Amino acid sequence: MRSAAERSKQLRNAILASVISLIPAGIVAAVLVCLKLDPLMIVIISAGTFVLVLAVMIILWKKTDLIRKLLYLLYTIKHPRDTREYYCPCCRRSLAGFADMKYYDDHERYDPARFKKQRQDVICPFCYSAPRQRILADWAEDNTELLRRSKVLYFAPEYSMMKWFDRNRIKVTTADLYDKKTDLKLDITKIDLPDSSYDMVIANHVIEHVSSYADAISELRRILKPDGVMIISFPIDPELDTVCEQEANTVEDRIRLYGQHDHVRVFGNDSKELISSFGFDVDAIDISGIPDKYLPVTGPADYDSNLIFICRRREA
Repeated sequence: MRSAAERSKQLRNAILASVISLIPAGIVAAVLVCLKLDPLMIVIISAGTFVLVLAVMIILWKKTDLIRKLLYLLYTIKHPRDTREYYCPCCRRSLAGFADMKYYDDHERYDPARFKKQRQDVICPFCYSAPRQRILADWAEDNTELLRRSKVLYFAPEYSMMKWFDRNRIKVTTADLYDKKTDLKLDITKIDLPDSSYDMVIANHVIEHVSSYADAISELRRILKPDGVMIISFPIDPELDTVCEQEANTVEDRIRLYGQHDHVRVFGNDSKELISSFGFDVDAIDISGIPDKYLPVTGPADYDSNLIFICRRREA
């Protein structure tokens, strides 16, 4: 779900595209006035020019991230190279700092108390990567060849990580139950795929949303080939010993119990052992070697742990 800040950025991008499209339309209108064409024709042709240029920009935006590239060009003018001390490995942009998306202001979807003690300026302003995506991208940089030779299924793919895969020309199959842009429509708790279908599955912050995390993990293991790898992360409350799944039938209950309107559980400190019980050998990505410029911290909420588990299917 997009935050208010993300929606605001998208609105600003749309306005920028419209303003840029007005420039050629205005030039065409001025030329037509000089040619003393009929006013109605001037309006029609100018409007057509605006629509055509805007349509081209939208296509280029979707295909090449044109707007983000233009915004980053302006960003680099405002922030000289020697002031850009941070870096996002997902979109490969150097930054003067990460952004505060003000999730704590969205009281309809988040519990502001879960953000109070955490660093908030942790989101890439261009690809919206959070620390967990940048940690995963760093791991992926070290395991590019493994990813290239693996058949990968990615549930609920994040834009920031898809940018990394696209740039590195690594093909992954994407899946989601509701997102129409993914390759496959799949329910992670009941995956309509044969056993041992994939070498690797990725599910970052997915199983806190579904009806049964046990069914989800069991299904992910089932579709993995022998010795296949599951990469998974989820909200972890450092105050909990184990997973909390109290009944929460309303948005207000879910926000109160789990900090977010669409969470139906939150996990605890035994998460590694919990995953292992489903038949995996489990390790967490070691963040000690992650560069500080990636800002690999917990946040922006206190349940946004930087723990990403690398789980290898264990045979009985």
